[in-house]
Amino acid sequence: MKRSVQFKIYLGLLLLCIIGFQFQVTTVDDFFVNPVYIGSMVLAILLVIKALGYTCQKCSRNQIVLGFFKYRLPTSKCYNCGHDIDQHRT
Repeated sequence: MKRSVQFKIYLGLLLLCIIGFQFQVTTVDDFFVNPVYIGSMVLAILLVIKALGYTCQKCSRNQIVLGFFKYRLPTSKCYNCGHDIDQHRT
């Protein structure tokens, strides 16, 4: 599966967990053991790791994080040099 599609799927799952969390009634005692909360935290950490590691092999530029407040959804081609990022992936 392409890395850009995989990242978009993880992002969609995170949004579903966040939306699903809004419909659950939780108390203070069981907040941190809520499965939707745990799933959201795991997906959020996974997305941050994947976003920081999503770089072009040719120009070594990150494809998602452009600046402190600038982000993009990834594509299969590099935004800077046009290199196919998924071409030589092992």
